[in-house]
Amino acid sequence: MLDIANDLRLLADLHATELTRERIQELQAIDFPLAQDFPQEIPDSLLDELATDFADIYLNGRFHASPQESVWIDDEELICQQPMFQVREWYAKHGLAVPNWRKMADDNLVNQLLFIAHLLDKAVDDPQAILQEVALFMDEHLLRWLQPFAIRVVDRCDTVFYAYLALLTYNHIDKLRMTLVEILGVPRPTHEEIETRMKVRQRVAAQPQTMQYYPGVAPSW
Repeated sequence: MLDIANDLRLLADLHATELTRERIQELQAIDFPLAQDFPQEIPDSLLDELATDFADIYLNGRFHASPQESVWIDDEELICQQPMFQVREWYAKHGLAVPNWRKMADDNLVNQLLFIAHLLDKAVDDPQAILQEVALFMDEHLLRWLQPFAIRVVDRCDTVFYAYLALLTYNHIDKLRMTLVEILGVPRPTHEEIETRMKVRQRVAAQPQTMQYYPGVAPSW
Protein backbone atom coordinates (compact mmCIF):
# COMPACT_ATOMS: atom_id res chain seq x y z
CA MET A 1 0.00 0.00 0.00
CA LEU A 2 2.94 2.34 0.55
CA ASP A 3 3.83 2.19 -3.15
CA ILE A 4 0.23 3.04 -4.03
CA ALA A 5 0.32 5.96 -1.60
CA ASN A 6 3.44 7.32 -3.28
CA ASP A 7 1.82 6.95 -6.71
CA LEU A 8 -1.19 8.95 -5.48
CA ARG A 9 1.09 11.71 -4.20
CA LEU A 10 2.77 11.90 -7.60
CA LEU A 11 -0.60 12.12 -9.34
CA ALA A 12 -1.75 14.79 -6.88
CA ASP A 13 1.36 16.83 -7.60
CA LEU A 14 0.76 16.64 -11.36
CA HIS A 15 -2.84 17.82 -10.90
CA ALA A 16 -1.68 20.65 -8.64
CA THR A 17 1.33 22.08 -10.41
CA GLU A 18 1.90 23.32 -13.94
CA LEU A 19 4.52 21.37 -15.89
CA THR A 20 7.94 22.88 -16.48
CA ARG A 21 10.89 21.60 -18.50
CA GLU A 22 12.56 20.52 -15.30
CA ARG A 23 9.48 18.62 -14.12
CA ILE A 24 9.13 16.85 -17.47
CA GLN A 25 12.77 15.77 -17.25
CA GLU A 26 12.14 14.43 -13.74
CA LEU A 27 9.18 12.42 -15.02
CA GLN A 28 11.30 11.03 -17.84
CA ALA A 29 13.96 10.03 -15.34
CA ILE A 30 11.48 7.89 -13.39
CA ASP A 31 9.93 6.45 -16.57
CA PHE A 32 6.56 8.02 -15.93
CA PRO A 33 4.11 6.80 -18.59
CA LEU A 34 3.80 9.18 -21.54
CA ALA A 35 6.65 11.42 -20.36
CA GLN A 36 8.92 9.37 -22.62
CA ASP A 37 6.93 10.67 -25.60
CA PHE A 38 8.08 14.22 -24.97
CA PRO A 39 10.97 15.32 -27.21
CA GLN A 40 14.39 15.64 -25.65
CA GLU A 41 14.42 19.34 -26.45
CA ILE A 42 11.05 20.63 -25.30
CA PRO A 43 9.96 23.66 -27.37
CA ASP A 44 8.28 26.69 -25.84
CA SER A 45 5.20 26.01 -27.97
CA LEU A 46 4.63 22.66 -26.23
CA LEU A 47 5.03 24.24 -22.80
CA ASP A 48 2.49 26.88 -23.84
CA GLU A 49 0.00 24.19 -24.90
CA LEU A 50 0.46 22.36 -21.60
CA ALA A 51 0.08 25.58 -19.63
CA THR A 52 -3.13 26.42 -21.49
CA ASP A 53 -4.63 23.01 -20.77
CA PHE A 54 -3.61 23.22 -17.12
CA ALA A 55 -5.29 26.61 -16.75
CA ASP A 56 -8.44 25.50 -18.59
CA ILE A 57 -8.82 22.40 -16.42
CA TYR A 58 -7.76 23.57 -12.98
CA LEU A 59 -7.89 27.36 -12.86
CA ASN A 60 -10.39 29.15 -15.09
CA GLY A 61 -13.08 26.49 -15.64
CA ARG A 62 -13.11 26.85 -19.42
CA PHE A 63 -13.64 23.10 -19.92
CA HIS A 64 -16.33 22.89 -17.23
CA ALA A 65 -14.29 20.02 -15.80
CA SER A 66 -13.87 21.25 -12.27
CA PRO A 67 -11.45 19.38 -9.98
CA GLN A 68 -13.82 20.12 -7.07
CA GLU A 69 -16.37 17.54 -5.99
CA SER A 70 -19.03 20.11 -5.06
CA VAL A 71 -19.45 21.20 -8.68
CA TRP A 72 -20.25 17.63 -9.76
CA ILE A 73 -22.54 16.78 -6.84
CA ASP A 74 -24.36 20.05 -6.15
CA ASP A 75 -27.60 20.50 -8.12
CA GLU A 76 -26.58 24.03 -9.09
CA GLU A 77 -22.95 23.06 -9.83
CA LEU A 78 -21.59 25.47 -7.22
CA ILE A 79 -18.23 25.30 -5.48
CA CYS A 80 -17.75 24.94 -1.71
CA GLN A 81 -21.04 23.20 -1.06
CA GLN A 82 -21.98 20.33 1.25
CA PRO A 83 -19.44 17.84 -0.16
CA MET A 84 -16.63 20.18 0.83
CA PHE A 85 -17.77 20.23 4.45
CA GLN A 86 -18.28 16.47 4.48
CA VAL A 87 -14.74 15.96 3.23
CA ARG A 88 -13.47 18.46 5.80
CA GLU A 89 -15.03 16.33 8.55
CA TRP A 90 -13.11 13.32 7.25
CA TYR A 91 -9.86 15.26 7.40
CA ALA A 92 -10.56 16.56 10.89
CA LYS A 93 -11.28 13.03 12.10
CA HIS A 94 -7.70 12.17 11.23
CA GLY A 95 -6.18 15.38 12.59
CA LEU A 96 -5.77 17.02 9.19
CA ALA A 97 -6.80 20.37 7.75
CA VAL A 98 -6.35 22.01 4.35
CA PRO A 99 -3.81 24.87 4.63
CA ASN A 100 -5.87 27.36 2.61
CA TRP A 101 -9.31 26.18 1.46
CA ARG A 102 -9.88 29.42 -0.46
CA LYS A 103 -6.89 28.63 -2.66
CA MET A 104 -7.61 24.90 -2.96
CA ALA A 105 -10.87 23.66 -1.45
CA ASP A 106 -11.07 20.62 0.79
CA ASP A 107 -12.94 18.63 -1.88
CA ASN A 108 -10.41 19.38 -4.61
CA LEU A 109 -9.07 16.32 -6.41
CA VAL A 110 -5.55 17.04 -5.18
CA ASN A 111 -6.54 17.10 -1.52
CA GLN A 112 -8.63 13.95 -1.82
CA LEU A 113 -5.75 12.04 -3.42
CA LEU A 114 -3.39 13.20 -0.69
CA PHE A 115 -5.88 12.19 2.00
CA ILE A 116 -6.21 8.67 0.59
CA ALA A 117 -2.41 8.42 0.45
CA HIS A 118 -2.29 9.51 4.10
CA LEU A 119 -4.77 6.80 5.09
CA LEU A 120 -2.82 4.15 3.18
CA ASP A 121 0.29 5.14 5.14
CA LYS A 122 -1.66 4.66 8.39
CA ALA A 123 -2.97 1.29 7.25
CA VAL A 124 0.33 -0.27 8.29
CA ASP A 125 -0.76 0.03 11.93
CA ASP A 126 -4.42 -1.08 11.62
CA PRO A 127 -4.97 -2.33 8.07
CA GLN A 128 -8.51 -3.67 8.34
CA ALA A 129 -10.06 -0.60 10.00
CA ILE A 130 -8.14 1.97 7.96
CA LEU A 131 -8.73 0.25 4.62
CA GLN A 132 -12.44 0.13 5.40
CA GLU A 133 -12.28 3.90 5.84
CA VAL A 134 -10.43 4.28 2.55
CA ALA A 135 -13.11 2.29 0.74
CA LEU A 136 -15.91 4.27 2.38
CA PHE A 137 -14.31 7.63 1.60
CA MET A 138 -13.71 6.68 -2.01
CA ASP A 139 -17.28 5.43 -2.43
CA GLU A 140 -18.91 8.47 -0.87
CA HIS A 141 -16.64 11.09 -2.40
CA LEU A 142 -13.94 10.66 -5.03
CA LEU A 143 -15.53 7.82 -7.00
CA ARG A 144 -18.86 9.65 -7.29
CA TRP A 145 -17.38 12.16 -9.73
CA LEU A 146 -13.86 11.20 -10.81
CA GLN A 147 -14.92 9.25 -13.90
CA PRO A 148 -17.07 12.04 -15.44
CA PHE A 149 -14.27 14.49 -14.62
CA ALA A 150 -11.77 12.32 -16.49
CA ILE A 151 -14.10 11.83 -19.47
CA ARG A 152 -14.71 15.54 -19.82
CA VAL A 153 -11.00 16.36 -19.64
CA VAL A 154 -10.28 13.78 -22.33
CA ASP A 155 -13.03 15.19 -24.55
CA ARG A 156 -12.01 18.83 -24.21
CA CYS A 157 -8.28 19.19 -23.58
CA ASP A 158 -5.75 19.63 -26.37
CA THR A 159 -2.71 17.81 -25.01
CA VAL A 160 -2.30 14.06 -24.79
CA PHE A 161 -0.56 14.46 -21.45
CA TYR A 162 -3.52 15.90 -19.55
CA ALA A 163 -5.97 13.54 -21.21
CA TYR A 164 -3.77 10.64 -20.13
CA LEU A 165 -3.30 12.06 -16.63
CA ALA A 166 -7.06 12.25 -16.10
CA LEU A 167 -7.61 8.67 -17.28
CA LEU A 168 -4.59 7.36 -15.38
CA THR A 169 -5.88 8.91 -12.16
CA TYR A 170 -9.33 7.40 -12.53
CA ASN A 171 -7.94 3.99 -13.46
CA HIS A 172 -5.57 4.08 -10.49
CA ILE A 173 -8.37 4.89 -8.05
CA ASP A 174 -10.75 2.36 -9.59
CA LYS A 175 -8.09 -0.36 -9.43
CA LEU A 176 -7.38 0.50 -5.79
CA ARG A 177 -11.07 0.19 -4.97
CA MET A 178 -11.25 -3.24 -6.59
CA THR A 179 -8.15 -4.28 -4.64
CA LEU A 180 -9.93 -3.26 -1.45
CA VAL A 181 -12.84 -5.52 -2.40
CA GLU A 182 -10.42 -8.46 -2.46
CA ILE A 183 -8.66 -7.47 0.78
CA LEU A 184 -11.77 -6.65 2.80
CA GLY A 185 -14.00 -9.31 1.32
CA VAL A 186 -16.86 -6.82 1.02
CA PRO A 187 -18.63 -6.22 -2.33
CA ARG A 188 -18.34 -2.79 -3.86
CA PRO A 189 -21.63 -0.89 -3.66
CA THR A 190 -23.21 0.24 -6.90
CA HIS A 191 -23.45 3.87 -7.91
CA GLU A 192 -27.20 3.77 -7.24
CA GLU A 193 -26.68 2.38 -3.74
CA ILE A 194 -24.19 5.10 -2.90
CA GLU A 195 -26.43 7.87 -4.22
CA THR A 196 -29.40 6.53 -2.26
CA ARG A 197 -27.30 6.37 0.90
CA MET A 198 -26.07 9.94 0.49
CA LYS A 199 -29.55 11.30 -0.25
CA VAL A 200 -30.97 9.66 2.87
CA ARG A 201 -28.14 11.11 4.94
CA GLN A 202 -28.73 14.54 3.43
CA ARG A 203 -32.45 14.43 4.24
CA VAL A 204 -31.75 13.41 7.82
CA ALA A 205 -29.24 16.23 8.23
CA ALA A 206 -31.74 18.74 6.82
CA GLN A 207 -34.51 17.83 9.24
CA PRO A 208 -35.06 20.35 12.05
CA GLN A 209 -33.89 19.09 15.41
CA THR A 210 -36.42 18.88 18.23
CA MET A 211 -35.60 21.36 20.99
CA GLN A 212 -36.41 20.57 24.60
CA TYR A 213 -37.46 23.14 27.17
CA TYR A 214 -35.64 23.15 30.49
CA PRO A 215 -37.27 25.38 33.12
CA GLY A 216 -35.04 28.11 34.41
CA VAL A 217 -32.55 27.95 31.55
CA ALA A 218 -34.17 30.73 29.52
CA PRO A 219 -36.93 33.26 30.20
CA SER A 220 -40.49 32.12 29.54
CA TRP A 221 -43.02 34.35 27.81
